[in-house]
Amino acid sequence: MLKIFRKIRQKFLQQNRISSYLAYAVGEIILVVIGILIALSINNWNETRKQQEEERKYLYALRTDFETAKQSFSVILGAVEEQLDHNEQFLTIIAGTEKNISTDSLVGMLRKSFIDVPFGVQVTSYTDLLNSGKLGILQSEELRRALTQFEVTNALANSYAEKAAQQWANQVTEFFIQRLNVSKIYGAESDVQWNFPGIPLSTGYDKTPIIQRFESDEKALWGRELANRIVIKNVLLEDASVSANDVLQLIGQIESLIDQSLEEFDK
Repeated sequence: MLKIFRKIRQKFLQQNRISSYLAYAVGEIILVVIGILIALSINNWNETRKQQEEERKYLYALRTDFETAKQSFSVILGAVEEQLDHNEQFLTIIAGTEKNISTDSLVGMLRKSFIDVPFGVQVTSYTDLLNSGKLGILQSEELRRALTQFEVTNALANSYAEKAAQQWANQVTEFFIQRLNVSKIYGAESDVQWNFPGIPLSTGYDKTPIIQRFESDEKALWGRELANRIVIKNVLLEDASVSANDVLQLIGQIESLIDQSLEEFDK
């Protein structure tokens, strides 16, 4: 092809047909430019196709990860609500004027109040998008905003849960050690029921023998200090519960936005 063009140019020059030569040269330049533009278009098309395939891959990964996160948060929320209900039952008992439950049974009830419910839920595909700087590959601006909001809301829920755990560990544990027979809480005879296998009920302590000669301070158990500490934990758990519900609602919105983005690929 290049030889043909070269022969045509030489022929025009030999025949002293300068105007024809110039017209040919311009045409040749135009053809070269068109070829370059076509090559660029093909390259851009390939790059766009690669980005779309990568976006589709991340969308499916996000869909799977958020479905798992939703299930995890549902379990977490159920565990928090059960602990809240349990603590309310405990507070109702010690608020009563009649002590119609034994001190040891009351101490045993505190085992469920000891449970720390973890709130941290990781969405691996979203973390990969952030760490790789590829969040912008998602074409839906609304989806990108929702993902960023999820990160903030998830962190807030986790912070409330951590505050509740720290408050319990820093303030209540020492109270128990000084005033109660803790073996009644963790011992093998404790019969507290817990229906959340993903969140351990102090496993590893179930074989602790009950130390019968240690007596709990009945006055402290029925007193104001313990009640106030449990109330404080419940306040923090309530905040965590509200945030967990916010996270669940946001996950539902994110799943809908992901589905909308996937539908765009099928059009």
